[in-house]
Amino acid sequence: MGRPSPAGRHLSTSPPRSNRYVLWHVAAILSAALAGAAWFLAAEHEIAGQWGFPLDDSWIYATFARNLARGQGYAFNPGETIGGATGPLYVGILALLFLLFRDVVWPAKIAGLLCLCASSLLVYQTARRILPGRRDVPLLAGLLVALSPPLLWGSLTGLELPFYLLFVCLGTYMYVCEKWTLAVLFWAIGVWFRPDGLFLVLLGVFLRPGISARNTVAPLMTAGFLIAAYFGFNLLVGRHLLPSSVGVKTHLWQNLSGTELAMLKQWADLWGISDPSRVGLHAPLILAGLGVGAFACLRRLPALVAYAVLLPFVFALFGASGGQFDRYIVYIVPVTILLAVVGFDHLARRALRTRALAGMIALGVLCLGWQAYVVRKAGIGYGWNVQNINGMQRYVADLTRRATSPGDTVAVNDVGAMGFFSDCYVVDLVGLVSPRRSFPEALKIYRPKCMAIFPDWFEPFAAIDWKTDQVVFYDADSTLKYSPFLGVRLRRNTISSRNTMYLYERMEREKTGIHRVPLVIH
Repeated sequence: MGRPSPAGRHLSTSPPRSNRYVLWHVAAILSAALAGAAWFLAAEHEIAGQWGFPLDDSWIYATFARNLARGQGYAFNPGETIGGATGPLYVGILALLFLLFRDVVWPAKIAGLLCLCASSLLVYQTARRILPGRRDVPLLAGLLVALSPPLLWGSLTGLELPFYLLFVCLGTYMYVCEKWTLAVLFWAIGVWFRPDGLFLVLLGVFLRPGISARNTVAPLMTAGFLIAAYFGFNLLVGRHLLPSSVGVKTHLWQNLSGTELAMLKQWADLWGISDPSRVGLHAPLILAGLGVGAFACLRRLPALVAYAVLLPFVFALFGASGGQFDRYIVYIVPVTILLAVVGFDHLARRALRTRALAGMIALGVLCLGWQAYVVRKAGIGYGWNVQNINGMQRYVADLTRRATSPGDTVAVNDVGAMGFFSDCYVVDLVGLVSPRRSFPEALKIYRPKCMAIFPDWFEPFAAIDWKTDQVVFYDADSTLKYSPFLGVRLRRNTISSRNTMYLYERMEREKTGIHRVPLVIH
């Protein structure tokens, strides 16, 4: 047979045979992420019946974004600028999505899922850089990220989580490629989504091989400019260096031993070793692989090793918890998985030699099987999370909208859905999106028409009305009384802080509320 003509070679669109496996790997990773997300969404449709978000915090972002898109400022209550959103850059992205689609629920879910897919592929490509010649091993890293239960959950929450995750993975890839300034650039942009990203930026600037004063200037200036801009923005909109949502949830150095122990438990639960009575989020084998991989990569990738091991415990210094579904510390998952796969490969090649690939396949099947089992359970939990928020916070907000006039004032401890659905001026009694005041003082200043709260959160200010035997609240002058008129209870609470929320109406002190408060169960 004759040699193919140059023209024939030029017209061929098939990828080189040596690279075809990459396309199959990419397809497998994307299929895994999409299949996991499809299961979560199917559970949401079946259990919740109404599309939504699994956290009330998601509706806080949605409210900020809608107001920004409508030209009503960077504000929770229209026209009232405040730094109540943790991720300012995410507010801007969500506002753009709202402008384009006049909706936030599906655009946020799709964008979050795309971020997870991109993050999984970046981890795959990063593993290929670390392990050149190990053709199929990087696939395991990509699949483990794509099928990570907390990352799947986070990608559909409508929160900043998947976007920050993407910038963590972008910076990680650049760090492995020894493009230090680009790594720090991506990680510093990430601070605009998550302020705890400052830790990763510091690691990127000061913890890398071959560091010198000369090659530190560019990363340091890049990080300094972006972080200074972030602090300046927060000062402009909220008069503090960090968003008010961060200030409310953090308590530096308070009960340090207690918070560190609590974080250790959450970190251990992330890797399946904290509670023998239930299955953790990832296989404990990954933690074992991390130990080997961290040792193998310590000199070449010191920032990644430090981040995977130390972030939860640095986070605990500020008195914060890991959050629902470990959402504040899940950013270590891609980096941990990356190092664990390197560790698996190291062990397999030394212990099994010619059977190293068979060993890697066995480890991969065990870890992926573990995560697939947890994904099945987590998807059902996600469906109930959405049902909880729809059945309590969103239901109460819709009820408030029907019972009030636009612009009326309502006081709450969960502000998200109320801000998005009620058409009321919302007073945040916790202080995320309103100036922090004492509970009675807030009632005195704002005189809300009604109030939707978990009563035990404000137990020191509660009183018993002897006429109705109901728990009531008074403003700072004791001239106004707030008496309950409805309760909303969750029949299966998986995410809300309390099982029951009560609605209170404002009345003069001498008036009498109802004796028996009706209870709606969702």
